[in-house]
Amino acid sequence: MGAGPLTIARGSMTAGRPEQKRHLAAEMAAAIRDGAYRPGEWLRQIDLEERFGAKRFDVRSALSELAVRGTVEHVVNRGYRIAVPDMVAIREVLAIRILVEVEAARQALPHIGPAELARIRTLQQAFETAIAHGSRVDQAHTNAAFHDAIYGHAPNRSLAELTTEMRNRSIRWPIALWPSHAALEKSAADHRAIVAALEAGDVEALVEAVRRHITGSAANYPSIKPDLG
Repeated sequence: MGAGPLTIARGSMTAGRPEQKRHLAAEMAAAIRDGAYRPGEWLRQIDLEERFGAKRFDVRSALSELAVRGTVEHVVNRGYRIAVPDMVAIREVLAIRILVEVEAARQALPHIGPAELARIRTLQQAFETAIAHGSRVDQAHTNAAFHDAIYGHAPNRSLAELTTEMRNRSIRWPIALWPSHAALEKSAADHRAIVAALEAGDVEALVEAVRRHITGSAANYPSIKPDLG
């Protein structure tokens, strides 16, 4: 039998150069963040092999890496399952996000000119389009792109990278994103406030908009309970 599309892609050459080595754990983590699996759901290695077009050894290695990160749980003699949301841990990470994202926004502002603003507006509108017509994956991707387009202008590259890392830690489970359409709409309104502050060049308004956006995450509300049904 011929190799499947993923096998071909991994082994192909581009302009005489081998493609970048695949990071399977990152692909699996992204699928979990995007809601492909439910909290507490047991994972079958053979299903993962088929879904990701990967070898058993690579799937096991990826699962071990995700278990160290806390994205999945390893239960002896049973296997791996998606980690159940730890709301205390999520809220602690959100508190750290406020610190790093506020500083990243503060540093980025002087480096965002008309061209950069136009791109940020486009991404803000793409998120709103995803709310109206897209999937949860579309919403997650456009949301991340919007924030990265802002924080990526911070001259401290390590700080910009840390904002992405902490965001990914806080959205390990879909509950930390948007449990309802109302939460999506609130996030879109926050994005508009952030863009308005950038357009005005108002650092204090920007800091407040970013802080309010993260503090207002649905994961910060005691009434939000993960759906494990």
